[in-house]
Amino acid sequence: MAVKVAQRHPVSGAAEPALLPNEPRVLDAVRQQALTEQHLLAFSGDLEALFLTLRRRVDEPLRQACPVKRGKAYPLGQCLEISQAVIQHLAGLEPAGLALEARHGLRRLQAFHQAGGVLRQVWGDLRGDYFQNALLAGTLYVDVANDTVDRAKPSVEILPFAESGLQAIADYRHFARVAAGYWRGRTFANHALPALAAYFPLLIVTEDGFLQCQSACDYMLALNARAGFRPAEAVLRDAPMNASLFSTLRRILEPLALALALALAWPADAEAGRQAALLHCRRAREGSAAMGRDAAVRAVLAVNRQLARHRVVLRH
Repeated sequence: MAVKVAQRHPVSGAAEPALLPNEPRVLDAVRQQALTEQHLLAFSGDLEALFLTLRRRVDEPLRQACPVKRGKAYPLGQCLEISQAVIQHLAGLEPAGLALEARHGLRRLQAFHQAGGVLRQVWGDLRGDYFQNALLAGTLYVDVANDTVDRAKPSVEILPFAESGLQAIADYRHFARVAAGYWRGRTFANHALPALAAYFPLLIVTEDGFLQCQSACDYMLALNARAGFRPAEAVLRDAPMNASLFSTLRRILEPLALALALALAWPADAEAGRQAALLHCRRAREGSAAMGRDAAVRAVLAVNRQLARHRVVLRH
């Protein structure tokens, strides 16, 4: 039996709010703890052998596909890519060809899955230091990309989720705090692209000048929409963004102006952009926004690809 990572998030019990995509929270914790204790806890060595095997299998293809990301050699900064690759390999993994411990680990995970144990990919703030993607197997935190910030760490870490330090991002200010430290950058309210700001209210400039609109991850988009776009509205109420950055964005994105006319309707200045961004939040909340989520995501991906071709030097 194949072990599948849950794509649809399990239905919550009556007293539990539904999970957001990749939310780091154990749903139906009593049952999942019992299944974890029955099938996994006593066999952590076998599970570690399984995930180390998977990690070794994905390393070389991933290294060849992206040897350097944002100036850092693989595996640094590639926790999402590694986690997704491990998930894909796990889904089609067969016991034949596995070493004994890894084969036992696969069988334990299969038994856990068959009994109703939930395996999900999760994402969040790890100990206030950085964003991290990991797996949640019942009540176990399984980090198959533990060395993507510090290469000296073991590549795989397994421990009780309650001890992992992984927590859900609460809002865009929380996201900005983690991003500022992890990416060594500055964050700004997105007053330059008001048509996108309800979905992507932050602009982040790293210390090496890498500029992106944030965040296109499913969790942040769902968190914002569930709260009626008020998380985005809260940061967009801040003072108008840096004038130098406003001008730089307009210059860099000018080649996209025709193709993305709706998304790149330039305000006269940052204050006009601020007012327009807040208006877009209200319209999104009312269901009358000119751009829906899917159109906004497609536009911001194009914007971020264009931004990635340039480096930005901020003037105060």
